[in-house]
Amino acid sequence: MSKFVNSVFLISGTAIGSGLISLPISAAKLGMRWTFVIIGIALWVSYKTSCLTIDLIRNRGKALTIVELSNEISGNIAKSISMISLYALSLALLCAYFAGTSSILSNFFELSQTVSIVACIATFSILFLIRTSAFNKLNSGMVFILLTLIIGSIFTIPPSSDGLNNSDISGNLTLLMPFLPIIFTSFGVQNVCPFVAQNMGLKNIKAIKKAFLIGTLIPAIVYALWIYAVLTRIYVFDNALYVKLLNGGIEVGELVKSLCNSAHFELESVILKLLSLFAILTSAAGTGIGLISSLKETKLRRNKLLISLIVIGIPAFLTLAVPNAFIRILSFGGMIATTFVIFMPVYLNSKISRVSLANVACLIFGALVVIAELFM
Repeated sequence: MSKFVNSVFLISGTAIGSGLISLPISAAKLGMRWTFVIIGIALWVSYKTSCLTIDLIRNRGKALTIVELSNEISGNIAKSISMISLYALSLALLCAYFAGTSSILSNFFELSQTVSIVACIATFSILFLIRTSAFNKLNSGMVFILLTLIIGSIFTIPPSSDGLNNSDISGNLTLLMPFLPIIFTSFGVQNVCPFVAQNMGLKNIKAIKKAFLIGTLIPAIVYALWIYAVLTRIYVFDNALYVKLLNGGIEVGELVKSLCNSAHFELESVILKLLSLFAILTSAAGTGIGLISSLKETKLRRNKLLISLIVIGIPAFLTLAVPNAFIRILSFGGMIATTFVIFMPVYLNSKISRVSLANVACLIFGALVVIAELFM
């Protein structure tokens, strides 16, 4: 039972993170009805693609990553495609996390962009360069704190939805489509499939899939409650920013600062500040450590300086070069993720069994994410 519970929290903890900050910004134009509908669809796609990856693992009889599965089932070309997309996604997410942290620090402490970036470099260096044993303890602590802060913040933000945007946007795809890459990235749990399979054992496939069902349902509920609470709070206490949200183009730091300014008491403001930072840092820590571990298995393993420049230097540069980098790069990451989360698993599955209607539906959703990012 403990393995099942641990797996559920691993899955939900992997998903919950930067989405808490990005989703209210990207969902404002949709209104709550369509936001809840899209969250439900993204939940279903995340669960089905996770089950598809688990089925591929069961077919090979060992807990393999999607890169290893691609190599075993299809060969070097599929392996290279999966590996490149995985590296690209990890780097894109790190860039988004870096930009988000920089924006939050800048708004909290009224720092210049240069100073906030230097502070981010120091913070990320500490997260990425500590020993594995220490990192595991630190990461577990951050996830526990994050979940506690989420619960506290939802109950300390009294919703008041009178006048909140609930317009019908079904005929306006220009509002609906840009939300798809963001929500798809926010449900990214497929990378933990081999870890869950190894932890629970391949003889417990039903239990593994049940863990993924519950583990993806928790983020869906958290996201729905959080988006509703944040948007109603902004509407009531900072209507000018809410109008700016509807028109697009606000920085993540502005949103968090507005929430903190509307707090009725100091504890509530502290909770919101800590939540915004831990939401990004918990996601950044796992992504950064994973990318560093992967790079150490390549020819770069002896060049620690180059690895550091890749995982910290590139995000710092893009934060300076790309305006509103957090949302833009997070959305771009959603498009990249479709390769090894949807397209590659469905392709690999087609080589060993028939493609189901559920797989076709996931392919359609993945295609919409790509179209949204490239053309909307």
